[in-house]
This record gives sequence, C-alpha cells and structure tokens, in this order.
Amino acid sequence: MNLLPDTTLSHYVTMRIGGPAKAVVEIHNEQELLEAIEYAKTNNLKFLVIGEGSNIVFGDKGFDGLVLVNKISGLLIDKATGIVRIGAGKNWHDVVTQTVQAGLIGIEAMALIPGTSGATPINNVGAYGQDISSVLQTVHAYDTQTQKFVEITNADCGFSYRNSMFKSSQYGRYIISSITLQLKTATSNYQPPMYPALQAELTRRDVFYPSPDDVMQAVIAIRTIKLPDPHKLANTGSFFKNPIVPAQQAAQLLQQFPDMPHYPQADGTEKLAAGWLIEKAGLKDYKDRGVWIYDKQALVLVNEHAQSFADLKFMIDKVTTTVTEKFGVTLQPEPEIFA
Repeated sequence: MNLLPDTTLSHYVTMRIGGPAKAVVEIHNEQELLEAIEYAKTNNLKFLVIGEGSNIVFGDKGFDGLVLVNKISGLLIDKATGIVRIGAGKNWHDVVTQTVQAGLIGIEAMALIPGTSGATPINNVGAYGQDISSVLQTVHAYDTQTQKFVEITNADCGFSYRNSMFKSSQYGRYIISSITLQLKTATSNYQPPMYPALQAELTRRDVFYPSPDDVMQAVIAIRTIKLPDPHKLANTGSFFKNPIVPAQQAAQLLQQFPDMPHYPQADGTEKLAAGWLIEKAGLKDYKDRGVWIYDKQALVLVNEHAQSFADLKFMIDKVTTTVTEKFGVTLQPEPEIFA
C-alpha cells in the first residue's frame, strides 16, 4: 500500500481546487481496499473513496482523513447473456465503447460521461434518455457496518433522479468494488432513445435508421461540443442538476416563457433544463474570480484560474440566486462538495 501523506487533493479532482488530505492511497484490488480501511481504523482517521474526481469538489481545507482513490479495474463482457461485470475504478466511457463494440445496448447514449464505473450507481448517472438504474443488476461492495463484502440488488439501491441510497440514506456505508449490468443484444429493429437533442444530431448526420454505434457517436459529438475536456479545462461536467418541479409551477412558467424546455415525469412532475434556466438568466459566458460559466453549455463551471474554493462558491451562489430570482426555481449542485 503506497500511502502519500499530506497530499494536495486538487491533483485528484477535475475541478483542480482543494486543500490537502491527511493521506491519499490508490487501491487496485479488494485486498488493498481492506488494508486501507484497516489503516484508517488503526490511526483513527476518517476515510473517503473517490474515483477520477469528476463529480466531487474539495474546499480549501481539504479532507481531514484518508482519501482512497479507487483504481480497481477489470471488464468482463458475456455477449451471449448480456451480462457485463465491471471494476469500480474502470473508466466509464471505455465500458460504453466496448459494450457497443460487443453488440450490446442499454448504455450507448451514456458515452463520454467522465468518471469511473463505480460512481454510476451512486449518482444514478444518465444521459439522453438512458440511466444506470435501468440496466444495473447488482453492486458488489464492502459494507463498513458488517465489515463484509455484500451483493446489493437493483431494487435495494433506492434509485431516483440522479440519486441512490449510496448518496442519501446509506451515505458512506458501502464502498463499491464492482458492478454488474444486464444489457441486451442489438437487433435489426433497434430503436434509439427518443431524446430531442440526440434525434436532432442524428438527423443532422442524415442517419435515419441508426445503429447503437451511430447513437454513441452522435452523443460523443454532442458532448464534445457542449462539454469541455476536463484534462484541458478544469471542470466537473454538468455542475447543476436539472430541477424537478410540480406540474402547476411548470405550467405557470410556460405562460411566461413558452419556449422553456420541460419534460413530463411519470409521477406528474416536470423536469426543467438547468442549462436553459442559467442561460436565460443572462449568465452564459459570465466570468468572475477565475471561474467561467462555459460559453457552449451554461451548466458547466470552468476553473480558469480560481485561487480558492471561495472563488467557486461565489459563482455557485451567483448562479443559484440569479435563477431563483428570475424563475423561482432552486438549482442544486450535481457534484458532491466537501467544504
């Protein structure tokens, strides 16, 4: 176990902000995971598990404990059954690419989402009409309460929009080491996800009978244009969740803003587009204190040269306050914030 003491966390998160941790350690298998947990217990340290750091932000004080960087890899694809077993530290986009190449469908519209596979059930990751809750079979995780590895079924994950029990009722209890998906074999009558932006991109490409690979390539094109590469521009992808509001509130807003995108939900509520709200509030391409509201997608906050978390917090507050004042809708950050 290669322990790195007093390590700056800005090197481990894509927003490139954050103070030091007491120690950082990379884990590559379940045995190293157990060793790291034992070290934390022995030294009376809090511990936290992260992946590629694309959905987490640390404050200037960092984290007063041990940070475990999950590097558990591995990908097993059974084409015959559609069963896919994935190490929690495996890059998610690589998984999407390889399953599409294997002729399987279910996650092809979730291409180019940054981060690791182990984070997908935590946040119930989704895009363009697909989400992980619709294909996840089981989660293999270490239960810090029983101190055993357990199998958690889809039904027990407590999935909701961009949420699960892993980040709500059972926050911090489980450390995911692998996940298993149940995908389907693509057939000649394949129907792509019916999502407006995706359909528009396919039409633009003159693709009217798309294959799963066509869908994946279209999503990659959309995301490449709208979302900056975190290796080139420091960001966490979409910084704000699309808000869910009562249908009556959505109807009232539509009277004032008839072009407002809105998506009816099964429970009678309406999902609004956070990026549209931010843009219509006049904040797209706005810059202050080294933070930029990205000019191609207002959902993204880019760290150009922010000196501290306080600079980012200023922009978060600027966005949420402005949108609330204009629309009466409160935006919530998508990444987890430790500050």
